[in-house]
Parts: sequence; structure tokens; C-alpha cells
Amino acid sequence: MTNGLGIGYLGVGRYLPERVLTNADLERIVDTSDEWIVQRTGIKTRRIMGPGESVATMAIGAAREALARSGVSPDQISIVRVGVNTHLKFPSLASTVQDALGISNASASDISAGCSAFIFAVEEIYNRLAFEKLSTGREAYGLAVGVDGLSLITDWSDRATCVLFGDGAGAAVIGPVEAGGILATYTRTQGQYADLLYLDDFLSSPLDDNPLSPSFAFRHRNGTPYPFLHMEGRKVFQVAVRSMMSDIRSVIDRYNLISGGQLTLDDIEYVIPHQANHRIVSAVAEGLKLPPEQVYSEGVVNYGNTSAASIPIGYVDQLGKRPGALEVDVAFGAGFASGAILRRNGG
Repeated sequence: MTNGLGIGYLGVGRYLPERVLTNADLERIVDTSDEWIVQRTGIKTRRIMGPGESVATMAIGAAREALARSGVSPDQISIVRVGVNTHLKFPSLASTVQDALGISNASASDISAGCSAFIFAVEEIYNRLAFEKLSTGREAYGLAVGVDGLSLITDWSDRATCVLFGDGAGAAVIGPVEAGGILATYTRTQGQYADLLYLDDFLSSPLDDNPLSPSFAFRHRNGTPYPFLHMEGRKVFQVAVRSMMSDIRSVIDRYNLISGGQLTLDDIEYVIPHQANHRIVSAVAEGLKLPPEQVYSEGVVNYGNTSAASIPIGYVDQLGKRPGALEVDVAFGAGFASGAILRRNGG
């Protein structure tokens, strides 16, 4: 879709658990070291849900903050989409968020698209708002949330994966804007790579009912086939870097095709990539010949890989910076689902 519609972000928000898990903490759980973790991933700390926190409370907290910043009331929201991979129950998390915020008569549903789920959510909302504006002239509003509690599905005895992940949520209210706006979106799924990153079959696996304790006595397998995520790290790296670089080019091409524009990579002033780890973020930047100051990476250092939440969490870190800049958000995740958003920063 083109930029003449004036649809973009009106407010963003996030929720990060209070509990901070440092590399020193992980040294007491598995055979690892701060030096090894930082060198391999760039991660120094991550947030882990504690007592009273859940995937739902994080999503609700982020959504409330986004609504407060937007000035949009809950009864103005007509569509809610929640990108999530760790809400392993029904009804949908979106319906829980809708109820908690007092949003009535909205279309609300979850989107499972790995770490790209927030981009898929934004695309669906944007397309719906654009259709309503073009077909009826009515201005409408939507709420996109990205949230995951990866601590729930992490094998804390596997040092190759447990150092990577954290919990968190981010959200954006989408609607008519006077400045900035979404210029184009692009999403795709490459199912042939699905076996590189996956979660064990949840419904057929017995569950270990012991919760995470405040003292970081994390669950271990102990002979129980608890459903944990599995990742072929080296293969994921190759596909992830290739996919994100391709998706950035594809979203620019889509904008040019529809708008008649002539944008190129040289016109992009800032990129917010999925904060998987520093090596992937750096490889994407190098492949696109972007200097480090034009690529968001603070999320990797401070929060680790928060899956569907990493891009909207980054929005809050970058709030108020670079008004008017041409920016791209890009992500990849299980499936292999990936996608990008081209937008003009509204400030």
C-alpha cells in the first residue's frame, strides 16, 4: 500500500518483567561464561517473568501504554491482532487483551508467525484500515501487539539456547496520522525451513507442573519430555540473514511498484531488525552496507531475543528519535516466517 493513506503509529508501548537475568546468573545454571555469551551473542541481560506475571499480563501492560501514548480510547479500536507463539491455550490471547482493555465489538485474534508475528499483525491491521478508508472513507484504528514468554519453553540445561531468550511485550496503536506513516509491508513464509526452529508437540507431551521460582531454580528435563524449543543455530543464521536482507529489498520494491517511486537501499536511514543476536544483526547491517549507527541493536544487549516483542520493544527505545526518517523494520522466525515494514518515522 502507498503512503498517500496517512496510516501509521499513533502510540507505542512495552512491558518488560522486573526480574533481570544476567550472564553471571546463567553461569550458575549451565556451563558458560559472561565472556562466551557476549562474544557469541552480544547479550548481557534479559528479562524473565516472575510471580504474578504472564504472557497475558505483559501483553495487556504494553497495550495499555501504547493506548495511553496514542490518545485513542479503547472504544475506537476496531481490530486487535496479537503476534504470539507462547500462548499455548484458548481462547485467544487477543480476546483476553480486548476484555482487559475494555475494547468492545472489535475483531480480535492471534497470529503465530514466529518472531515475525508482530510484522504480520501490523500488515493485517494496516490492510484492513486502508480498505475501510478507501471503500467507505471512514477513519479506523487498530492495536497490534507482539509478546512472548520464551522462558516457558526454554530448556535451561541447554547452554546453546538458554543464553539467548528473554520475555517481554510491545504494542502499537495504528490509525490516521498527520506525519509519518506506513508506506508498504511485505511478509512471506518458507516452510521448507520449518525443521530448523520449532517447539515440541505441546498437546501430546506431559507437562512438568513445577513453576519457575524467584530464585532461578529453572525447570530441567529430569527425564520428563517437556516441550522445549529446538534450534539449528548455524543453519538458522544463514537463512535468517539471507531472508532479512531479501525482505528489506522486497518491501522497497513493493512500495516502488505501487507508488511509482524510485527508492533504493541508499534512501533508508535506519533499520530495526529482529533482535535475535548480535551476530545476525551485524551480518544484516554489513550485507546492506549500513553503518552500526543506522541499525538498532540495543535490544540484543539489554533484553536478548524476545521473539515477537523485539521490534515493538525497540520502538520504545527509539521513541522521539529521527522524526521524518525513512525506516525499515525486518524480522524472521519459526516457519520460516519473515517480513518487513517500510515507514516514515512520525517522531
